[in-house]
Amino acid sequence: MNMFPRKSIDASDFAASLRDAEACVSSDCGCQPIRCCVPNPCCSCPRCCIGPTGPTGTTGATGATGATGPTGATGTAGAAGATGPTGATGTAGAAGATGPTGAAGATGPTGATGATGTAGATGPTGPTGATGPTGPTGATGLTGPTGATGLTGPTGATGLTGPTGATGPTGPTGATGPTGPTGATGPTGPTGTCTCSCRSRGELVLNGGMEAFTDTVPTSWTANNKNLVSQVGQQGRVHSGNLAANLVNGAVLYQDIAVDAGCYHRFSFFARGEGSKVSVTAKVIYLNAQDQPTQGLLIQVRQQDMTNSNRDFAYYQGITIAAPAGTVKARIEFDVSTDGGQSMDLDDVSFSLA
Repeated sequence: MNMFPRKSIDASDFAASLRDAEACVSSDCGCQPIRCCVPNPCCSCPRCCIGPTGPTGTTGATGATGATGPTGATGTAGAAGATGPTGATGTAGAAGATGPTGAAGATGPTGATGATGTAGATGPTGPTGATGPTGPTGATGLTGPTGATGLTGPTGATGLTGPTGATGPTGPTGATGPTGPTGATGPTGPTGTCTCSCRSRGELVLNGGMEAFTDTVPTSWTANNKNLVSQVGQQGRVHSGNLAANLVNGAVLYQDIAVDAGCYHRFSFFARGEGSKVSVTAKVIYLNAQDQPTQGLLIQVRQQDMTNSNRDFAYYQGITIAAPAGTVKARIEFDVSTDGGQSMDLDDVSFSLA
């Protein structure tokens, strides 16, 4: 039960109480209470002090807030009252515009560079990876056209011929010695007669250039088997002219030529291998009237010595022995040996007096 029932007061009663309290505080009796009784006037000293405050009653419901009236003129600031509880924070107002950036301050001096740290040890080198396979060679591009030859510039003018120097004086002619007496003329000998049979008669081989063929065999030549001899005319397989003779393994090609005894002869030919396993034995055989042979020359070309590049012919030649007594003809002969389907191209055979 409240010993001091709470009494509601209006604003005019509260203002009167404050005035009474101020009068009480300023009295001469020294009574200085924290606050005076409300609404009773301050009593005479020392009984002007207020008795104990009763418990606070239950706070009534807050009434609805009325519309805010116009703000009046600001009065004189009164004494600061006790700080009330902090109200709820209001909604933040819009941010004001950002002020201009101030001028940049002067750059301070650069500090000294620190000492460089020691370099770490170098790590071991890793193993080299295997080399990748080489890519295929690209196709060769086409050869561009040859540019036109520029015009020849004009010949410069010939310089002037310098003056001819003076001719020196001719020395004196020496004295001519006396002419000796003419000896007697000897008798004229008898007129001799030429009996030499080895005078040059030019080329002795017929169709040495292999330009004419009878069936598969060069005209004027003889083959042991016509199926082993043929004509060729492909580019790079003819030494001169349009054709050459081709001889396969086992082919023998020869020609007999009338000659005189006692003469030396020069034998030559051009040959190439159509493959790398080709060899040839070339011979000059002297024959008498009974066809008894005498070897006059032997040229052997081994497989490893026979050229086989396209457009590349090798030249072979030799000088025979003197044709023995009784010789009536010389046989020039080619014997070919190859591996597999390889062969030999033969062209420009020559036989003449040395």
